[in-house]
This record gives sequence, structure tokens and C-alpha cells, in this order.
Amino acid sequence: MNHRDGSSPAPSVGAALVVLSALLILTATTVGLAFLELPPAVHVGLALTIAAIKAALVAAVFMHLLREAPATRLVALMAAVLLAIFMLMVTVDVRHLGG
Repeated sequence: MNHRDGSSPAPSVGAALVVLSALLILTATTVGLAFLELPPAVHVGLALTIAAIKAALVAAVFMHLLREAPATRLVALMAAVLLAIFMLMVTVDVRHLGG
């Protein structure tokens, strides 16, 4: 972890509460999505997108990714790009195979 700025490694209580609220809203959205009549590919695509957003929030705030060195952020960005490619492949697979 990069502690050059002298800040504490833990997020502030306000930031943690904002992220908690966002995670709860996104979880409720995922649950609500299950009750909608949508094609399987749309369900999978939306659920994976919501999961990726939640993972990004956790990584940015609780794993302190925003305060890390640029090289560490680049590695995380490459992982996110790879995740997006996998999500696209799964969505296309579900669409073509009919879920």
C-alpha cells in the first residue's frame, strides 16, 4: 500500500456509509431484476454489470485502489478489461445457446 500522503489506510466513516448504501441499492436492484420478464441474455448481462460495479466500489474504497501507485491501478484496469471481455463472452454465449 502506498502511504506517501500520510492518510490513514481506512476509509472515512462517511465514505464507508456511501459505499454501503450504494452496495445495498445495487443488491436490491439485482434482486428486483430477477422478477422482471427479460430475455436470458439481458438478465445475465445486467446481473454481471451490477456485480462488476459492486466489485469496483469495493476495490476502490476498501482495497484502497484509488490511493495506490499508478502501476497498481494499471494492473487493476487490465483485470477489469479482462473481466469485461469475459462478461461479453458469457452474455453472447447465453444469447446464442438460449440460456
